[in-house]
Amino acid sequence: MRLRTKIHRVRLGRDEYRVVTPARQTAGALLYAGPGSTYMHLHLDRQGAEDLATAWALAARSRRSLVHLPLRANAGPAGLGDVPSEDRLDLLLVHHSLGFPASRWKEVRARLGAGTPHTVDLPVTDFPSDEEIDYERHRFAGWRDRLRFSGAAHTLVVTGSPTAFRWSGSQLHEFTREAPGWRFGWRPDAHYCIELDHEGWGSGRAAKGVPASLHIVYAHRWQAG
Repeated sequence: MRLRTKIHRVRLGRDEYRVVTPARQTAGALLYAGPGSTYMHLHLDRQGAEDLATAWALAARSRRSLVHLPLRANAGPAGLGDVPSEDRLDLLLVHHSLGFPASRWKEVRARLGAGTPHTVDLPVTDFPSDEEIDYERHRFAGWRDRLRFSGAAHTLVVTGSPTAFRWSGSQLHEFTREAPGWRFGWRPDAHYCIELDHEGWGSGRAAKGVPASLHIVYAHRWQAG
């Protein structure tokens, strides 16, 4: 998995943050959530899905970096209709060991400069196979390897451990392989999707009213623009 990126370094007081962004816009991706919605929706084309899976793998490895995908300016897939600007979201992936407070993101983002080019190459083996994932462990009391959702400055902030990002990333990697070849025409409302949840399925709403479920949909037709 390869992703051309830019590395930004931002200092806030005594703290310095390393922010990784794609070198080119991830155009085939749109993330949004309407007021009071119980779901966030992320529409992806093939390239958008591949970029997201690589960013997920990068977040699992990047103990000292914030992985940022700016998505709010993107067009959406054909047939979706106009999504209001206030409902659109960027995406930020955070390794839990950073202890990064989402409330600081607006300040960090405002200080991003041109960045330094850097190419990331990651092996597909970073994502375990379905047989290697122990789903029963998710039911253990005190199990901490879960994704956590929060929000700040029109951004969905996803925080997790390496295990949480790798296990959920396996779903994304399968999505990139299976969705483009799926038979969409067999019924008018057919779609290929997966769902990621804050602290696992059924946990309720995330912090400050952020929906607890992220509905990821493959868009086989994308608007130009």
